[in-house]
Amino acid sequence: MAQILRPSHKCLRKSLFTSIDIGLSLLLLLMPTTALADGSNNSNDPPPQTTGTSGGSRGGDSRGCETQSETSSSRVPALILLAPSQIYGQTLATRPTFAWFISNSASLQMEFRLYEYDQVSKQSKLVKEIKDENFKSLPGIMVLSLSNPELLVGQRYFWQIELVCDANHPSGNPFATAAMKVVSLQPDLEKQLSQSNDVLTKANLYNQANLWYNTLEIALTSKDQAKLRELKISLLEQVANGSKTGLKEQIQVELTKSAIHQLQR
Repeated sequence: MAQILRPSHKCLRKSLFTSIDIGLSLLLLLMPTTALADGSNNSNDPPPQTTGTSGGSRGGDSRGCETQSETSSSRVPALILLAPSQIYGQTLATRPTFAWFISNSASLQMEFRLYEYDQVSKQSKLVKEIKDENFKSLPGIMVLSLSNPELLVGQRYFWQIELVCDANHPSGNPFATAAMKVVSLQPDLEKQLSQSNDVLTKANLYNQANLWYNTLEIALTSKDQAKLRELKISLLEQVANGSKTGLKEQIQVELTKSAIHQLQR
């Protein structure tokens, strides 16, 4: 399975994947491309995403994050991105919604980064960063809607959440990264969507078309939560099953019972 994509503040270990944009202050370490879910392996593609689960910390130091210590096999990870495992999550939205789970009850500073991957240059550049003092964690599922930038159809992106547990020891911050692709709306799906105003029907159409982020956005933000309950549980179960930990059932329970907090930036 793919490993966590690791940026670094001061120094970077060399990756097996070359030509990363070293002009950024925070970079992704990319590993070799692996096969996608359909069995194809396009050498022009960046590698599939991680499981979306925090991998401890960059330096193995967890000071200030003792409740998420990776040394404990009985604790739910500090951070879980609500993204499909091993494949690119697809979206139609050029201003997509992102979601993640926080297990810590403490209010921690968060940092969000969005990188655009250039298939020609094989470089990733930072296109969005949020790290203001009001961007803090709450226990449960956090849903972030972006007003900018407008993403490009056909382009691939990486997004990352980092928890700042101790500003004096950034190497101990848990973080996780996921991959996403913006795709175009197909005529058949466009026709089906235009024929229904029912929120569950639309969500199921997105789900059948493997449009993860569109489906998840409806499941987490729609006012008709009762109708969407089964679909929401199914999506969260997929996230739990994609976890590298041995706590899949515990993670699923935590995700399912979580409060949802919506953010706008």
